[in-house]
Amino acid sequence: MNNINLENEFLRVEVIPGLGGRIDSIIYIPTNKNWVWKNSELENKAVSKYSNYDDNWQGGWEELFPNDAIEEFEWGKGLDHGELWSAHWNVDFITDNEVNLSTETLDSGTVFRKIIKIRDNAVKVSYKAHIKFNDNFLFKLHLAVPLDSSTEVICDSQNIEKVYDDFGNIINKGKDFFNLKKDSGNFDFAYIDLKTNEILVKDSVNNSMKLNFGDENLRYFWIFQTQGGWRNHNVLVLEPASNSKKHLVDSIKDNKALKGPLDFNCHYEVEFRNE
Repeated sequence: MNNINLENEFLRVEVIPGLGGRIDSIIYIPTNKNWVWKNSELENKAVSKYSNYDDNWQGGWEELFPNDAIEEFEWGKGLDHGELWSAHWNVDFITDNEVNLSTETLDSGTVFRKIIKIRDNAVKVSYKAHIKFNDNFLFKLHLAVPLDSSTEVICDSQNIEKVYDDFGNIINKGKDFFNLKKDSGNFDFAYIDLKTNEILVKDSVNNSMKLNFGDENLRYFWIFQTQGGWRNHNVLVLEPASNSKKHLVDSIKDNKALKGPLDFNCHYEVEFRNE
């Protein structure tokens, strides 16, 4: 597996083109904090695109497209968590601070390009896609962040809605969704209605990461979290999304789903500090 390393004075970023082009590590050098969650039970290896995602979730910062739940499209079946996470990406350009990736062998016929840049204490990731099919679709970030003994999510949430009524034990149970404690046994999955597209995550020793996704194609925000309560994982997953809901039929009903054909683009940026 050929990994790519981007590095400057503040950040060391590892990217794996052969595993979905995912960001596999982001180390904030001043404190040696790694902001990317990895599943310690699984090794880094390629898996079949037909695999169950949850059973093979190795971690990292990934993308989901054109679906999350398994869906039917005009071109065929959208597999579990989509087709990007298991795809091999080509390296088109690389320097110490930037890598450009592309993948052109997707079942949907979509051509995706991704640029990962580091500058000072920030990472910026930009996407462009030529979507040819005439269907609704979902694009969603899947940024897995490890939990500290105490992890706080700071955002201007106006409303929290459970994704599944029968999944989770935080929402509607009188518990604080935005203050997470490792191995508490809590877990849940929610749509978060935000005033602004900015999220701050802080750990117990004042490391922080600020996520911005101010883009018209990432209008919605979801959080999946497990504090040891689901599969013993301790992870916070930040999920800026193109659609309002996980299942396409629900977001179409809301009139909040993107539709192809479309020249799609979006970006996000994360800034890391210790204060």
